[in-house]
Amino acid sequence: MTLPTAPSHGSHAPDTVFGYVSARSQGEMPMHEAVGFESAAPFRADDGTRDRAKEYVRAAGLTVTAESRLGFTVSGPPGAYEQLTGGRVETYEERQRVAMNQERFVTHLDIVGERQPDVRGMGAVPGEDAIEAVALEQPRIPMRVLPVAGTPPRVARFHLEVPGDVAGLLGAAKAHEHGETGRGVQVAMVDTGQFRHPFFATQSYRVAPTVVLVPGADPREDPVGHGTGESANIFAVAPGATLHPYRASDQAGHLTAAMAAFLRAKSDLPQVLTNSWGGDIRRFPPLGPPAQTDVMWGMEILDAVEQGIVVVFSAGNGQFSIEPQVPGVISAGGVFAGPDGKLQASNYASGYISPWVQGVVVPKVSGLVGMLPRAQYLMLPVPPGCEIDVAESRQAPGDTSTDTTSDHDGWALFSGTSAAAPQLAGAVAVLLGARPGLTPAQVAEALTVTATDITTGSCNPRFGNQARPGPDEATGAGLVNVSAALDFVLTRFP
Repeated sequence: MTLPTAPSHGSHAPDTVFGYVSARSQGEMPMHEAVGFESAAPFRADDGTRDRAKEYVRAAGLTVTAESRLGFTVSGPPGAYEQLTGGRVETYEERQRVAMNQERFVTHLDIVGERQPDVRGMGAVPGEDAIEAVALEQPRIPMRVLPVAGTPPRVARFHLEVPGDVAGLLGAAKAHEHGETGRGVQVAMVDTGQFRHPFFATQSYRVAPTVVLVPGADPREDPVGHGTGESANIFAVAPGATLHPYRASDQAGHLTAAMAAFLRAKSDLPQVLTNSWGGDIRRFPPLGPPAQTDVMWGMEILDAVEQGIVVVFSAGNGQFSIEPQVPGVISAGGVFAGPDGKLQASNYASGYISPWVQGVVVPKVSGLVGMLPRAQYLMLPVPPGCEIDVAESRQAPGDTSTDTTSDHDGWALFSGTSAAAPQLAGAVAVLLGARPGLTPAQVAEALTVTATDITTGSCNPRFGNQARPGPDEATGAGLVNVSAALDFVLTRFP
C-alpha cells in the first residue's frame, strides 16, 4: 500500500525542543552504531567526558534535564541545537498509529544540513571530543488508546472496576489475604501526570509528589488523565506500594519529554519503572535494522535493566516500537475476561516476534485489556473534564459506543496495554515486597512460568497472531497470576 506523501521539511519548530545527547562511549564504537542489545556497558561514558559534553551543550544555550551513564536529555530553543550541531531544526510529518486505534500524520523534528547524517531526528557534532550524537525527541503516544466522586458511577454496560475486579482476576486478592501487598516498594511511572483524585485518598494509597520535566507544567495537573487513570491499576494489584509519578507532558498534555522523564526516573533508582506509552514505526516487519535514534534510546532502557530496575513497557495497541523489544523489559500484552469469566486474547493489543532482537517475543506476559474498537473496559479515576473524561463519553468517528459516563464526572472507561503495564508493575511490586533481592530476570521468570495460559482469540489485526496452548505471539506467557508467581518466588528463591 502506498501512503500519502508527507509534507516536506521547512515548517516552524516549537519554541522549546527536547532532545538527547549521547556522550562519547568508553568503547571504540559509538552507541548509535551498535548492532545489537547484548549490553549497554560498552557505551557508558566516563565522568570527565560527560562533564565536557554538558559544558558544550550549556554553552550552546541548552539545559540538561536528566542524565544517565550513557548520556543526558536536554531542552532549549531550536537555535541552541543549531549552534551545537551546525544544522537546522526543521519539522516533517509522518503517518502513525495513535490513540483509539486511529492513524494520522504526526509532526516530528529533524536536524538537517550538509554536515548532518542522513538519519531522521539525529544530528552530528563534528570535531567535538565528548559528544557522539544529538537526537531530537520523537512523539510518544499513551497506550490506551472541584468536587469529584471518590467512587465510580454506576453504568449498565459490562466493565471491570478497580481495585476489586482487577485484583481478583489477576490473583492478587489471594496474595493480599496473606499480607503481601508490595508494601514499601517504590514504583516509578512516567506518564502524562498525576491528579489528586479523591479515589486515591479514599483507598489510602501512597502517592509521592509528582516530578515535572517540562518547564511550566503543573505537578498537580494531568490534562489528558492517562497517567492518573492508569496508575490506579498499580494499586489494584499492589495497594501497599508507593507511586512516584514523573510528568513527561507539556501544558497541553503531549508527551514531549518522555526520554527526559525516563532518565530522571532511572537516576532515582526505583525498584520498578513502568511506562504506558511508546512510539510507532509505520512498517511491520521493518525493511531493515532499527534507526540509530532507536538504538540509542533502547540502550538507555537496557542500562536501566542492568542497574537492577524492573522495567515494564506497554506492548502497544497495534503499535510497533523499540521500547517493548529491549532485552530484559517486561512487555505487557492484553487478555480480555468477559462477562462469563472466559479468557481470550485482546484484539486491541500488539503481539509479534521481534524482527530486531533474537529470541524476544512481544508481549512477555499480559494484563487485563479491553477489545476493539475502543477498549472501554476498566472504570478508572481521571481529572474531571480532562481529555479522556470527555473523549470516552462521546462517540468517536465511525463508532457509536460511549462509556455512558458524563464528560466531567472524573471517571471513564478505558484500558489498552496502558492498563496492562501498571498491572504488571503492581505484580512486580508484590514479588519484590516479599523478596526484595530479586533480579529483573528472576521477576520475569516468576511472572511467565506461572501465568495462566490463554488458548483462544487473537491479538491486534495489524499482527493477527492467534493464541494457542503454551507461550505465543498473542499474549506471551498468558495472563499474570500474582498469587502463583508469589508462591514461585517464595519457594524458588528462599
